[in-house]
Amino acid sequence: MKRYVCIHGHFYQPPRENAWLEVIEQQDSAAPYHDWNERITAECYAPNAASRMLNEEDKIIDIVNNYSRISFNFGPTLLSWMEHHAPDAYAGILEADAVSLKACGHGNAIAQVYNHMIMPLASARDKETQIKWGLADFEHRFQRKSEGLWLAETAVDMATLEAAAACGVRYTILAPRQAKAVRRPEEEGWQEVNEHQIDTTVPYKVMLPSGKSIVVFFYHGALSKGVAFDGLLNSGALFAARIVDAFQHTSNPHPLINLATDGESYGHHHRNGDMALASCIHHLDKEEVTLVNYATYLDEYPAVHEATIHNNSSWSCVHGVERWRSNCGCSDGGLANANQEWRNPLRQSLDWLKELADLIFEQEMKGRCAHPWQLRNDYINVLLKRDKATVDALLDTYLEEELETSDRELVVRLLEMQRNAMLMFTSCAWFFDDIGRIETLQVLQYADRVIQIAEGETSKEILRDFLKMLSKAQPNAGDFEDAAEMYLQQIRSKRLDLNSVAMHYAAASLFEDSPEKLQLFNYTYENIFFERFESASLKLSVGHISVKSRVTYYERPFYFAALYLGQHHIIGQFANAMDGDRFESMYIEMRDAFRLNQVSTMTEIMQRYFGDHRFSIEDLFRDQKRKVLQMLMEKDLELAQLSYKEIYDRSYDLVNKMRTSKIAIPRLLRRNMESVINNEILLFFADDQSNISRLDYLSEEVVRWKLKLERELLAKETGDWLHRRFLSLITDPFDIEQLDLITRAMLRVHDMDVQPELFQAQNVCFTYSREYADVAHVEGWTEEQLVRWKVKLKAVAALMGISL
Repeated sequence: MKRYVCIHGHFYQPPRENAWLEVIEQQDSAAPYHDWNERITAECYAPNAASRMLNEEDKIIDIVNNYSRISFNFGPTLLSWMEHHAPDAYAGILEADAVSLKACGHGNAIAQVYNHMIMPLASARDKETQIKWGLADFEHRFQRKSEGLWLAETAVDMATLEAAAACGVRYTILAPRQAKAVRRPEEEGWQEVNEHQIDTTVPYKVMLPSGKSIVVFFYHGALSKGVAFDGLLNSGALFAARIVDAFQHTSNPHPLINLATDGESYGHHHRNGDMALASCIHHLDKEEVTLVNYATYLDEYPAVHEATIHNNSSWSCVHGVERWRSNCGCSDGGLANANQEWRNPLRQSLDWLKELADLIFEQEMKGRCAHPWQLRNDYINVLLKRDKATVDALLDTYLEEELETSDRELVVRLLEMQRNAMLMFTSCAWFFDDIGRIETLQVLQYADRVIQIAEGETSKEILRDFLKMLSKAQPNAGDFEDAAEMYLQQIRSKRLDLNSVAMHYAAASLFEDSPEKLQLFNYTYENIFFERFESASLKLSVGHISVKSRVTYYERPFYFAALYLGQHHIIGQFANAMDGDRFESMYIEMRDAFRLNQVSTMTEIMQRYFGDHRFSIEDLFRDQKRKVLQMLMEKDLELAQLSYKEIYDRSYDLVNKMRTSKIAIPRLLRRNMESVINNEILLFFADDQSNISRLDYLSEEVVRWKLKLERELLAKETGDWLHRRFLSLITDPFDIEQLDLITRAMLRVHDMDVQPELFQAQNVCFTYSREYADVAHVEGWTEEQLVRWKVKLKAVAALMGISL
């Protein structure tokens, strides 16, 4: 018996980008990380590209790329984010597929439907676009066609399989309970099965109404559940043993034990799950089993068994696909006594909006494009490379030649409406207990973007009817009466337009060192005129810019004056139209009044020229507002730190006497000491200092006084400092002073009981130490110097948890 194993990981996050800016704004719930993508990348996606193999002493003996040994898929929108924000992990994912392709003849990666839409609930056109966008995104990134396709929540019906097969998909992966009946190759009759009866060790061919077929792998239910929920990742050895044990229950001469779970099990849901996976693979390599991907197995053993499926079924809802449209009872259990009655009105509201968007799309495309839905399918090319050349090439292919520029730009806006109309069906919006979670707010933001574009291009009144339907959804938590009120306050009130972007620029221009280099995300601007004035207490910006969306090509002029009065007080006013002479007069009057420090005169001038069009610091985008407020606090923080340090220095001897006399130290003075020492330690690492004697003193103070430290923040700063130090060793590998510095710093960090975030530093240290540990000669060194250097290298590696 030849035995095969395939472990599949479904790695996915919902799109989290602001629907107008196309960037993820800070998500406080993901702290200490900027957002959930960043956090889960640190916990899961990056570690699986560089997972640690440990010896009996818990020292690193190897760093391996798990993706090169398992089958996997990544959500396209997640990979798009990783490409720009987690390039090392992204490169590791692509490299793993290339390695597996070379080793097995087939790459481990497979595609996914584009934005995790529940396919049985989608229209035929949306099914086609979701599949084609997912396949095109995959081919763009992995430089090959995908043979397999992951369906969101493994939600399936025959129409979805038909659409996948029509696009050339060879296979997909489903849960065992999604199988309805099976037929062996030598049999004519069908045998009905349930999740416990189906043989998951063989692939099945599903015959489709068109005459085509597609292969389905039904994963091993018990093993997959064990990974996700039952603690199999507590031990890599146990994980491997359970997989090997599964072979005892099959008579198949060449069985495939395959399991599938959310990829986030391997690190996010289960701490160090990546290491358990790496350990499992290590143990499996010692057994008489072969790790394969699905395509490699299919080449060796084509599907000869047949299966039929349960239409409208999925892996995460025992009621089929009701989790995404009704109060079926499935939930995450996060809220006691919660119901999901809100799911149906949310689905109905978005279905209504989608049908209306489709109608508008078709109507507006008449006379402009003969094949609008094919055009939408190919719009993925623009999403993968949003530049003028790509847009023009796409439009030239599909649009009538005589169309004006305004018509071409309208078509792009309609395509953006369609993109957002599909994004609003991302499955996570219905998955959890309450409509007020960030996942649902995200899809409502996409809905608002659809309404904004649709109302901007037609005379239709859409919002009123949408709110009427949405009001039937009742949140389980929070202060909102219904989802319509929640939408108005949480989404609609934060809708952006070109004026919003321009107001952000005007307010931010007061503080940026180089306002002309200010980034406006999905928008560009032409700086026609700009001047800034500063005094001891005031700042004034006056400007005329033209703002344009890189996505929809909307463009608008913007004239402004912005006055900073100190603290967080900004007074700004603007206009979208102003002739040149009037603008010049306003500018001169504002300049002269500023030079005379006449604040009331400046506000009167702004009112006279601009009227009631105002903005303030509240019009800054979330991350920029945070940045500006932190910058405005810097001076106060600096003064506070100086004051704390002065009190610390002045009271130190007295406090020390109290300590030696075993007299309780006043609480405020202890907290002051903790603040000063914490700040000094943070500065040492953040400022990349190398005066190790200073760190010696600070660590002694921490131990002597038993001070409380900001360990989470220190863990990050010390890890970043070590990473930078090891990078410098890569460029100057025999810098013995650098090794000494790292050694002493690590010892002091251990003395303070701080656990540095070592992931990046260990990656570099492992490469460095393995490359140079066996060096036999260094030019200009004596044998004694080389031995001394090797001793120090071994000591550093040991402190970093690496075995040499």
